[in-house]
Amino acid sequence: MSITINSINYKIIKDLCKVKKIGMNIYQVLNEKDNKYYVIKEISIKDEKKEIINDIQKEADILSKFKSDRIVKYYGSSKDKNNFYILMEYCEGNDLRYFIDEQKKNHPNQLLEEHIIYNIIKQLSFGIKEIHDNKIVHRDLKPENIFMNKNMEIKIGGFGVSKELNSYKKYNSTINKSGTFNYTAPEIIKYGKYNEKADIWALGCIIYEILTLRIYFEDKFSEDIQNINSDCYNTKWQSLIDSLLQIDEQNRPNIYEIIGQINKIEINRISNDKLGINTKIFNLNENIIIPKIIRRLDNSELKNLKFDKTNTIKSKI
Repeated sequence: MSITINSINYKIIKDLCKVKKIGMNIYQVLNEKDNKYYVIKEISIKDEKKEIINDIQKEADILSKFKSDRIVKYYGSSKDKNNFYILMEYCEGNDLRYFIDEQKKNHPNQLLEEHIIYNIIKQLSFGIKEIHDNKIVHRDLKPENIFMNKNMEIKIGGFGVSKELNSYKKYNSTINKSGTFNYTAPEIIKYGKYNEKADIWALGCIIYEILTLRIYFEDKFSEDIQNINSDCYNTKWQSLIDSLLQIDEQNRPNIYEIIGQINKIEINRISNDKLGINTKIFNLNENIIIPKIIRRLDNSELKNLKFDKTNTIKSKI
């Protein structure tokens, strides 16, 4: 079986995901011309209202805006009378949820090394920067939507509930409080309102989870929120988390300010024996790959940021 997009046939290799409730299938496919794998999201539009079809088209339009290597690439879309198809990059590897769960399963009560955490958070932050620079709110940032290849390179996906910001309004409102509850900002849950600061809340939850291997919302519900381990990690991570998880979204920093804070964090080099860390979850040579990725981020992505006289990143949001 194959699917044709822009006159190219893509052979279905396997089902990656099926969501019967909304009539969506996600396939890994092979382009036999270039012999490369891709992903096709197939969404049923049979008997759907025009407004629904327009919303699906908007998702494709949103994906087409992004150029960053930190975001899953979009390659095109098409539709017929029954289905809408979105062609995307295939991310070989797993997601951040798998990475965290493997750590907890194989090494319970043992923390990740700080330089691995730094690498993940820095790449994720630059991906969010690209999203916000394009005046988009992701609204469903969570470990399951953060893909990681065998070289620990991050790509953000899961843009099905993303929305463009209306530049004439401080907030957009939505009746459908989209997103995953554990990572959804308080203003969305309470009022159905959001701006880019909703993604900042989700980022705070994710950083908390990577550093503690616990889910922030579950801890908050049980009033068992724990600070990061200051014996293993720089205490500036705690300050960053606290600033991101402000109930009043106006008090949360924007992504440029966050990147500025991250750049000032010095990594503690704790031995593997002390942390009991499994550094071979992805069978990588971290001493070569991770510094290389960080250097590339510093050299290519940081050079585009502008600083004021106090060495603070100027906000473009």
